[in-house]
Amino acid sequence: MLSFLVSSEENDQTIISFLKRRFKNTPISLIYKLFRTKKIQINQQNCRYYHHRLKKKDQIIIKDKWLQISTKQNPLPPQPNANINVAYEDQNILLAIKDHNQEIYKRNNSDCLDNQVQFYLYQQNPEKYRQQLQNFFVPVALHRLDKLTKGLVIYPKNATTKKILYNSINDKNKIIKTYLAIGESYRSAEVPSLVKGWIDKNEAKQRMDFDLKRPIDNLNVKHCALEIKKLFPDKRKNNGISFQYQLYKIILETGRKHQIRAIFSFFRTPIVGDKKYGSKTDLKDRILLFAYQLEFNNLPSPLAYLNRKIFSIDGLEEQLIKWLKSKKKIYDKRK
Repeated sequence: MLSFLVSSEENDQTIISFLKRRFKNTPISLIYKLFRTKKIQINQQNCRYYHHRLKKKDQIIIKDKWLQISTKQNPLPPQPNANINVAYEDQNILLAIKDHNQEIYKRNNSDCLDNQVQFYLYQQNPEKYRQQLQNFFVPVALHRLDKLTKGLVIYPKNATTKKILYNSINDKNKIIKTYLAIGESYRSAEVPSLVKGWIDKNEAKQRMDFDLKRPIDNLNVKHCALEIKKLFPDKRKNNGISFQYQLYKIILETGRKHQIRAIFSFFRTPIVGDKKYGSKTDLKDRILLFAYQLEFNNLPSPLAYLNRKIFSIDGLEEQLIKWLKSKKKIYDKRK
């Protein structure tokens, strides 16, 4: 028989998640069998519901003499070659700026963003970090960015924050994700202010394909939507002249893989440097797409203090407009 006491870090975690962490070497089918055979008790009551939410100080008893607790702990993070760029941090969250051509997670890569954040937090408080590892909590990115994209990434610093933000990350009423992008457009190209359509993976080209109409014979397509506003240049202030490069502000309605890149390519305005999606500009290790801003709303306690707060990459919009103005002069000379 095995007995566990739920810690404060594990409060509100599901029983199945709790068991998966402790029995990493046990086949998941055998863990589920424990529920069916009534070998799991919580506070002396049989539990057969996998997603039962645990509370602090709950006692869990497992009536099985063959199970072995996994003794393998997550290792301490190795020191990266580069320091992390922190945009914001408090007791519950950390907002890190991922650089162009940087992986968020990659095994055995000390310079991936996850490891940089973990090493930073370990340095701040080694004892607390070790305690979190013992409680099976490791700070990892809440969401993903393309390798070539630069921008803000959210890191929960405790299990309670992780649960709240995980349930909120795809809800625009709670977390608004805004991007900046420079498009490389043809003269007649126009990107609509609101785009809704369907996206699917093109296995042959190893990219995502977008279409405004849902294909009748493809059940794998997913709905996607964006709000788009052109920030620079403004045709009204430039006598209706179109320019090769244009700056756009994008608010995500959905979070599909490569949705911004595929949609801009569909409207003949690929992101600058994005050769996979049709850009004629080769920037080698980056594209001019930025996860620029995060806004939090309607979050419950203990994260309610974040509501109506907006976090951005300082000075980015001004830098991009400056870059555009320099390219506009070059483009004008070539006309």
